[in-house]
Amino acid sequence: MDYAYIDPETGYTIASFFGWLIAFGLGFIGLFTAFHKKIFKFFRNHKKLLIIIAAVVAAEIIIFVTGRIMGHKESDFNHKIIILGFDGLSPRLIEPMMAEGELPNFRRLGDSGSYSILTTTNPSQSPVAWSGFSTGQNPGKHGVYDFIVRDPKTMELTLSLSNIKRGKAHRVIQSKYFWEYTSDENIQTIVLGCPVTFPPDKVHGRMISGMGVPDVLGTEGTFTFFTTERDEDSDDIGGTVIQVRKAPLIVTHLLGPKKKSMGGKVENIKVPMKIQMGEADDKISVLFQGNSFELREEEWSDWKSIIFDLGQKRKMRGILKFYLVEREPELKLYASPINFDPREPFFPLSYPQEYSNELATEIGLYYTQGMPMDTWAVNEGRLPEDAHIEQITEVIREKKAMLDYELARFEKGALFCYFESSDIVQHMFWRYTDPEHPLYEDDAPEEYRELIGSWYKRMDTILGEVMETLGEEDYLFVLSDHGFDTFRRAVHLNTWLRENGYLELKDPYAVTGGELLTDLDWSKTKAYSIGFGAIYINQEGREKFGVVKSEAETEQLKMEIQDKMQQWVDEKTQKPVVSNVYDGSDLFFGPHAKNTPDLYVGFHIGYRASWQSALGAVPEETIEDNLKKWSGSHLFDPVLIPGVLFCNEKITKKNPSIYDLTPTIVKLIGYDEKKLKQCDFDGLPLF
Repeated sequence: MDYAYIDPETGYTIASFFGWLIAFGLGFIGLFTAFHKKIFKFFRNHKKLLIIIAAVVAAEIIIFVTGRIMGHKESDFNHKIIILGFDGLSPRLIEPMMAEGELPNFRRLGDSGSYSILTTTNPSQSPVAWSGFSTGQNPGKHGVYDFIVRDPKTMELTLSLSNIKRGKAHRVIQSKYFWEYTSDENIQTIVLGCPVTFPPDKVHGRMISGMGVPDVLGTEGTFTFFTTERDEDSDDIGGTVIQVRKAPLIVTHLLGPKKKSMGGKVENIKVPMKIQMGEADDKISVLFQGNSFELREEEWSDWKSIIFDLGQKRKMRGILKFYLVEREPELKLYASPINFDPREPFFPLSYPQEYSNELATEIGLYYTQGMPMDTWAVNEGRLPEDAHIEQITEVIREKKAMLDYELARFEKGALFCYFESSDIVQHMFWRYTDPEHPLYEDDAPEEYRELIGSWYKRMDTILGEVMETLGEEDYLFVLSDHGFDTFRRAVHLNTWLRENGYLELKDPYAVTGGELLTDLDWSKTKAYSIGFGAIYINQEGREKFGVVKSEAETEQLKMEIQDKMQQWVDEKTQKPVVSNVYDGSDLFFGPHAKNTPDLYVGFHIGYRASWQSALGAVPEETIEDNLKKWSGSHLFDPVLIPGVLFCNEKITKKNPSIYDLTPTIVKLIGYDEKKLKQCDFDGLPLF
């Protein structure tokens, strides 16, 4: 079956043209009214001339309109290019599993086509790596180089995944994605959930945004936890804990987006909610905004709708789920981050805009939040591991349903689908596979010990089903953005910088310094750290409070820090902490390199920058055991943590890099060597 495509811009152009025509017509009517006698006389004397002019004008309009529509016809590209992104698959696990016959489809693809380890980006963070994949360029060109970034003019910290200003979402990536090249050639293009794609791009096809879509609060995911348990020491950072009094009827609220009141005060909108305890000791009833449902212990609700009134006839619609952790002896009720409702999203989540609703109609409601699985609720003991596994399973079911829906009507073009579940399972359950991890349990359930391997098998099943849809002349690429390994010890980089004389606190006798760089004495601080391994020199003329005056002094400091860090040994384990400290000028080059880190720390396996370091804090200890359930990581020296690449063609390029995928796709759609060079890629075609 053929599918027609008419670019919405065509309609706009046609409407604009006829709008000019209508304006001209109205003006003509006005003149006609004023000078109708003279006009009638002119018409009577020049009939033939006017008929010829009218015919020419009509022909010009037809040619113009037809040309605009035909200019958007489908390409004659008759192949399928399918790219599957399986986040975090590691050669360390996938190779022995293939050898033992546990991953038959990966092995079949590798044997008949190609398998290789895949060099990842530096740093080996998911948003950085997937941006490198989808643009073929380094962070100095596309602009994404860490989860956490600072504005050197103000020293304020922000997340890099989204950019919402004055109520409008702005594009984060500063260079061209591969789907823009395919769209330029009028090749049907489908993009399902690629990271750092909020807001969605206009493509010649369909796109649903991925990592970077916030919740209704504007965060990457803030849960709410209602409990009757008294916990004065709660230090949750991933959610809001609301303590309520135990009673047959509990009146509380759900938190929505911020709104300015008539008096100018900005507060979160609160939607009243009631919790009825009832007679059964394992069940509650929840009521809000017309929703009324029962929930048993250890049970997820389905999606519930919620509406926030923003004033001025604007409404924000959301969806959320509930999980009853415990009814007795204390109420413990988890409410997920509130996702934008894909049926009527406040911000566009897809292109075309109605595509998010189309998916909801076809597969049911789904997580729209870019990072849908609530790892922080598990870290902080608010959501049990079994419930988390159910959530991960639901997310992969939704994504697979999207993929199946598109594959059923995909006849030619380019299709990319991203699966994040394999990454999350390894982050949260790695400790069950590592006897040296501080949270390792000798008597852990076998299900948890085998969970990571079982998820690799799920990816293998998905791969097998996709392989069955391919023709002989179609192309299939399967990749992970990086590998995975154990995270045993958390490293506080700012504390190390303080101990070595590069950073000072306002109070020199203070034991710790707070987050967001708030307690630093900038007049005496030469270097500081934010993000997951980034170190910045406090340069005069770049940083707001810069004190390092010259380029020569900056280079000297960088070399000093590199040398000292590479000699750093963990006193507890007697193991080296750092594998390499990279000079930022060797990693980042391009128009957006000026604000990138001056140094980037590549940790040895087992060591990772702490959550406190990421936010610019200065804890007391330099290194401490990782006691969070987030026990697997990929934020190590990238040379120690490569990804994997499979293809149904023979790869001829040596040492494939994640930067090579986009040049390969662009070559497949017809770009010659000269045009490829003009694209300024940092990778090369794989064959």
